[in-house]
Amino acid sequence: MGIDRHFADFLLCARDGGADFRQVDFRRVATLGRLNLFIDHRSLGAVFREHGVDVTDRDVSAMRSASGGYAEEFLRRLGAQETCSVDASEYEGASVVHDMNLPVPAELKGKFSAVIDGGTLEHIFNFPTAIRNCMEMLEVGGHFFSQTMANNFMGHGFYQFSPELFYRVFSPENGFRVHRAVLFESPRRQAEMV
Repeated sequence: MGIDRHFADFLLCARDGGADFRQVDFRRVATLGRLNLFIDHRSLGAVFREHGVDVTDRDVSAMRSASGGYAEEFLRRLGAQETCSVDASEYEGASVVHDMNLPVPAELKGKFSAVIDGGTLEHIFNFPTAIRNCMEMLEVGGHFFSQTMANNFMGHGFYQFSPELFYRVFSPENGFRVHRAVLFESPRRQAEMV
């Protein structure tokens, strides 16, 4: 679970209000699991500079190390004043221990301007409850972001999602609207013969 270069670029686009986005408010962020920052030093600096943010090597080092390799400092750079990580265990230091297979407690409902899934939903068995939790945790006008596998990644989690699922779940009938879905193909890795 985490933020790679592609997801970092996507989140920065949302923060900027570019690429057909309405500018996203990242003041109060909930993450599914505690997200790792899976982006090397040079790429992290480059992605910020591509979005007009002047960052020094020291800034980039701080983002990568301030939270022990987790993404909280990156999220602060997006504007997060509060970051809440929700996970089923205390293992990675989540701020709220809650099993997303079960309904979220009332104190988490309508609390966040952004909910970010960096690759957790496909690992939660009770997907309908988990996605409902994400929707309920958002304040009115909030934004949900998900980076997840689509096809041909067998053995990774319980599910592989079609974009159509997100269009159906986040439909106007459910009080939502999809602003943008981005798909990219990951380069194939050659299987090694042993």
